[in-house]
Amino acid sequence: MKEKVSIIVPVYNAAPYLERCMASLLGQTYHNTEILLVDDGSTDGSGVLCDGFAAAYRNVKVFHMPNGGVSAARNRGLEECGGEYLTFVDADDVLEERALEVLIRMMKDENGDVAGCGYFEFCGDGDWNGNRKENGEEKGIGKRTGKRTGKRTGKRTETRAAKKTGYAAGAADAERDGTRTEVLCGMEFAEHGILHSDTRCWSKLYRRESVGNLRFDTGLTIGEDMLFLLDLAIQGKTFVRSSYRGYGYFVNGNGAMLRGFQESYMDQTVCWQRALEKIGAQTGGKEDTACLVSRAESILVVSAMLVAGKLAALPGKARRKYKQYGEQCLALVKKYGKKPEVFRQLDRGYRIKVRVYGRVPGAYIVLYRLRCVWKRLAGNG
Repeated sequence: MKEKVSIIVPVYNAAPYLERCMASLLGQTYHNTEILLVDDGSTDGSGVLCDGFAAAYRNVKVFHMPNGGVSAARNRGLEECGGEYLTFVDADDVLEERALEVLIRMMKDENGDVAGCGYFEFCGDGDWNGNRKENGEEKGIGKRTGKRTGKRTGKRTETRAAKKTGYAAGAADAERDGTRTEVLCGMEFAEHGILHSDTRCWSKLYRRESVGNLRFDTGLTIGEDMLFLLDLAIQGKTFVRSSYRGYGYFVNGNGAMLRGFQESYMDQTVCWQRALEKIGAQTGGKEDTACLVSRAESILVVSAMLVAGKLAALPGKARRKYKQYGEQCLALVKKYGKKPEVFRQLDRGYRIKVRVYGRVPGAYIVLYRLRCVWKRLAGNG
């Protein structure tokens, strides 16, 4: 009998999207699944919808809990799941019909602990296939740079297309799509995955025994999935990556990162400070792994600049209310941004921003606000 896959879906006020998500999960070509809907204290009727799915389908289970955030919901799913494999799907996202089948085949072919695929973006209502955004590049899987520090295992299937693009891709689709499998072990995944934007817990399949007692940090609202993956990498788990786009990410115009500043945005810097501590503890100051530390520091600088931009866009009174957060961002930029090995890793735009903000933060805030005004005027025009 095929191994069971537990699909953990944290649900919070997702009523407009839940039916679309469930249709994609129930329509998988891999049939031995259990779908765990974790209702995180929804107030828009999502909980009732979840109960309806559980009543209609034997493989759907519902768990209602007080609102505790997405990490708490995922952790509840981890406690309740019974499959040999597990995956996470957000309630407004979708899976392509072959996604689980492809990921399981990748996992078995390469004896991995985690199998991950690329993703596509879509927007609007109705048929998500008709609203998907196809790019020439696979989201989250890009060209590798820097020196390798981990040990490579497993086989690689490579074609002319793979050599030309430099992208990692899937064993299951190698023949059809002209792609390849990439196997990264332990801190090698941290270097070439996490530190190059592969920080999402969704679009991945996990062996349940490999996850063990690892859980998401419920104290964070941003970056909790990145730290979850980093802990797996530190434990030496094997990651199999593919550019097969099996996960559909819904671009929500009301998403948290598209709104104005909130105190929780500071988690953007907190998570990377914690990551830096973990990576530093693993590398131990060794010269051949110094690139991991400097890369993490450069991401921390960019994160601080992003939060600083949110703060700069606030009106004067509100900005003064959050003065301490601005000071924290400025301290991070000054501490790490001045390091030559960090500064070199920033693109040209961020180099200019870091120099201006680090030396004359007041001028940077004025310039940033003028830019925001110009963008609003241009949008209205």
